[in-house]
Amino acid sequence: MEDVTKPHESSFRPRARIMKTLGSELISNDAVAVIELVKNAYDAEASRVLINFVGPLLPGEGRIEIFDDGLGMSLDVVRGAWMEPATAGKRQVTNSGLKSRRVLGEKGIGRFAAMRLASELELITRAQGSSREIYGIFDWTQFEDEQKYLDEVLILTEERDPELIRSDVGLDAVWPEHEVPLECPPSDQGTLLRMNFLSHAWDVQRFRLVQRGLSRLISPFKESKDFKIFLQAPDGFSEFSAEITPPSALNYPHYIVKGEVDAEGRCNLRLEVKATGETVILTGGFVRQGANGLQYLDEDAYKKTRAATQSAQTSGDDDWTRRLPVCGPLQIEIRVWDRNDLGNVVQQTKLNLQNIRADLDAFAGINIYRDGFRVLPYGEPNNDWLRLDIRRVQNPTKRLSNNQIVGHISITGDQNPGLKDQSNREGLDENQSYADLREVMKTILTKIEDLRRRSKRSTNTGNSSESSQNLFAPLDLAPIRQHLDNVSPRDEVAKELIDTVERTFNEQVEGLKAVVARYHALATLGQLIDVLLHDGRLPLAKIRKEALLAQEDIAEGRLTGKSLLEKLAARLSVIAAQSDVLATVFRRIEPFGGRKRGRPKQLYLEKIIEDAFGVCASQLAGLGVVTSLPETQTLVRVDEAEMQEVIVNLLQNSIYWLQFVSADQRKIEVSVTRTAQDCVEIIFSDTGPGISEQDRVHIFDPYFSTKKDGMGLGLAIVGEIIKDYYGGELELLDSSAKGGAAFRITLTKRV
Repeated sequence: MEDVTKPHESSFRPRARIMKTLGSELISNDAVAVIELVKNAYDAEASRVLINFVGPLLPGEGRIEIFDDGLGMSLDVVRGAWMEPATAGKRQVTNSGLKSRRVLGEKGIGRFAAMRLASELELITRAQGSSREIYGIFDWTQFEDEQKYLDEVLILTEERDPELIRSDVGLDAVWPEHEVPLECPPSDQGTLLRMNFLSHAWDVQRFRLVQRGLSRLISPFKESKDFKIFLQAPDGFSEFSAEITPPSALNYPHYIVKGEVDAEGRCNLRLEVKATGETVILTGGFVRQGANGLQYLDEDAYKKTRAATQSAQTSGDDDWTRRLPVCGPLQIEIRVWDRNDLGNVVQQTKLNLQNIRADLDAFAGINIYRDGFRVLPYGEPNNDWLRLDIRRVQNPTKRLSNNQIVGHISITGDQNPGLKDQSNREGLDENQSYADLREVMKTILTKIEDLRRRSKRSTNTGNSSESSQNLFAPLDLAPIRQHLDNVSPRDEVAKELIDTVERTFNEQVEGLKAVVARYHALATLGQLIDVLLHDGRLPLAKIRKEALLAQEDIAEGRLTGKSLLEKLAARLSVIAAQSDVLATVFRRIEPFGGRKRGRPKQLYLEKIIEDAFGVCASQLAGLGVVTSLPETQTLVRVDEAEMQEVIVNLLQNSIYWLQFVSADQRKIEVSVTRTAQDCVEIIFSDTGPGISEQDRVHIFDPYFSTKKDGMGLGLAIVGEIIKDYYGGELELLDSSAKGGAAFRITLTKRV
């Protein structure tokens, strides 16, 4: 009989279901599961990952396939490292091979992700340079057997001739045909994870979670040229079949913060207001100031504090060693929007405000990326980890809310050891490094909030140096008032009459400005009627033709069934394309419609210029004019119709005069330059016959024109618009070496 009182060695023998338990703890949802598997492909140096959903997407049916063109695995790796959760391999080798990527998977939990998504996994992989393919099948239901121990679960793996990982049927064969292939290895290597018999039903909401999670997996501010993700969905979810990319709205912020904070808290940050070009450079650093937390100090103050800190560290003074933050180094980019003023985003993306705000909502928040890949859950919806919304409640006019910001903090596994994941990969450990990170970010946000507030105040007050010598100058009866004080100082009735006349006149001037602006727009539209008719008549004729032919196809009955549907689909496609042409024509003409204008919007000046040229595209093409337009992005606060009128008037003049030079010399060039804060310069030049010396002094005079049927009001009114509304000036420059006319427009108000 065994003596149970004596020491006895025992070992753990876990039940098989522990795998399910661990999986549910480590992988919180299906989006996280897919992301973990994509991370594995990244670690394997893949260039492309295809995530293919095959319906029906119901529990116990359908499948998810994740196919990559990475390095693949050998039989030894599959039977060894891949089937050993928590292997130390990726902790010991922190960088991949030729591409030197910092590996992202460290805890070996990819197989738990596959277990969460479906009840069966087929693993097909082929190592780089190998002539053999590895096949393995994992029946995850075995781990639900409460009677089985973990070591009793058997997994089938075998080596075979390539069936799926080869160039004729590999990733190249299934990659969407309309996507241009990347520069990547041939698809006779890589890994296919085929997860059969889904664990959950997939609906639109679940697809959106995966799409959003994948689109934020790689920083939206850094274009990844060597790693692309494509999602392919079945019928009913085809809207999600596309390359995973961030929304275009993120490219057009109103304010930007960009720069870095080093390991000792020293910073080099650039804060910019896009609408004015104002920039602030922060080159000081962050230090902890007792109970006040981290504070920003300018360069001189930071250097003194840092020197004192280093001296204290040498002497072992603990009070000083805690002065510098321990979260760096950090690469930071923050983009900020005024959500009630998104005209520039609408202008560039052609989306409506509802969709733009939805995109900003989906991406709102400040994200953390380690070695280029996202750390969850920072930046997820409702994850206000910096507590910005609570902060805004205390001062709503100054503070930014979480949904106004899309931010990026870049860290690395090697240089930021204090910023480490919690065991469930759902956030960073709540330690001193994480606390310092929060303080640094809130301090930076305070700086951009201050700059934003100053910018808005400056924009609202306008330019106080506005000239009074113009068409809409207010009536000034001060000399009469002064004379009356001298000759009849007690005549209060006369003084009141003078004040009333002056006030009434100036009120009428304000109304006159609006009326002139509207009628000038209508006059410009009148000049463009021929353009509208020419550009609109052709697509309308094509639409009518295709509609009539479609009616004949149906009435004559020569085509039936699938043939008829294919023919009608082709005709509807032509109609849709021509409708887009008409919509573009109407959109470009719309600003000249004379509608009552609201508050000027923040818009990109170059896009307004591009649309103005689009209005006259057929005229330019007819003359064979070569155009050179600016490719910069200058954000200004302007009335789109006013600025488009300015450009179209100059453009119409150039088009008229270019017909008098040889066809090979017809060119128009436009440039936009922000020459200083609150100052934008537009240079508009052509290679026409130019303006004679005797005419140059009269070119802006009302009713002066050298055109045969010219009214002589275009340049005069354009000059008044620029002067009265934008505190600027329209100038005729000396002709260039190429001849022709060159105008300079200077805008100094609301820009």
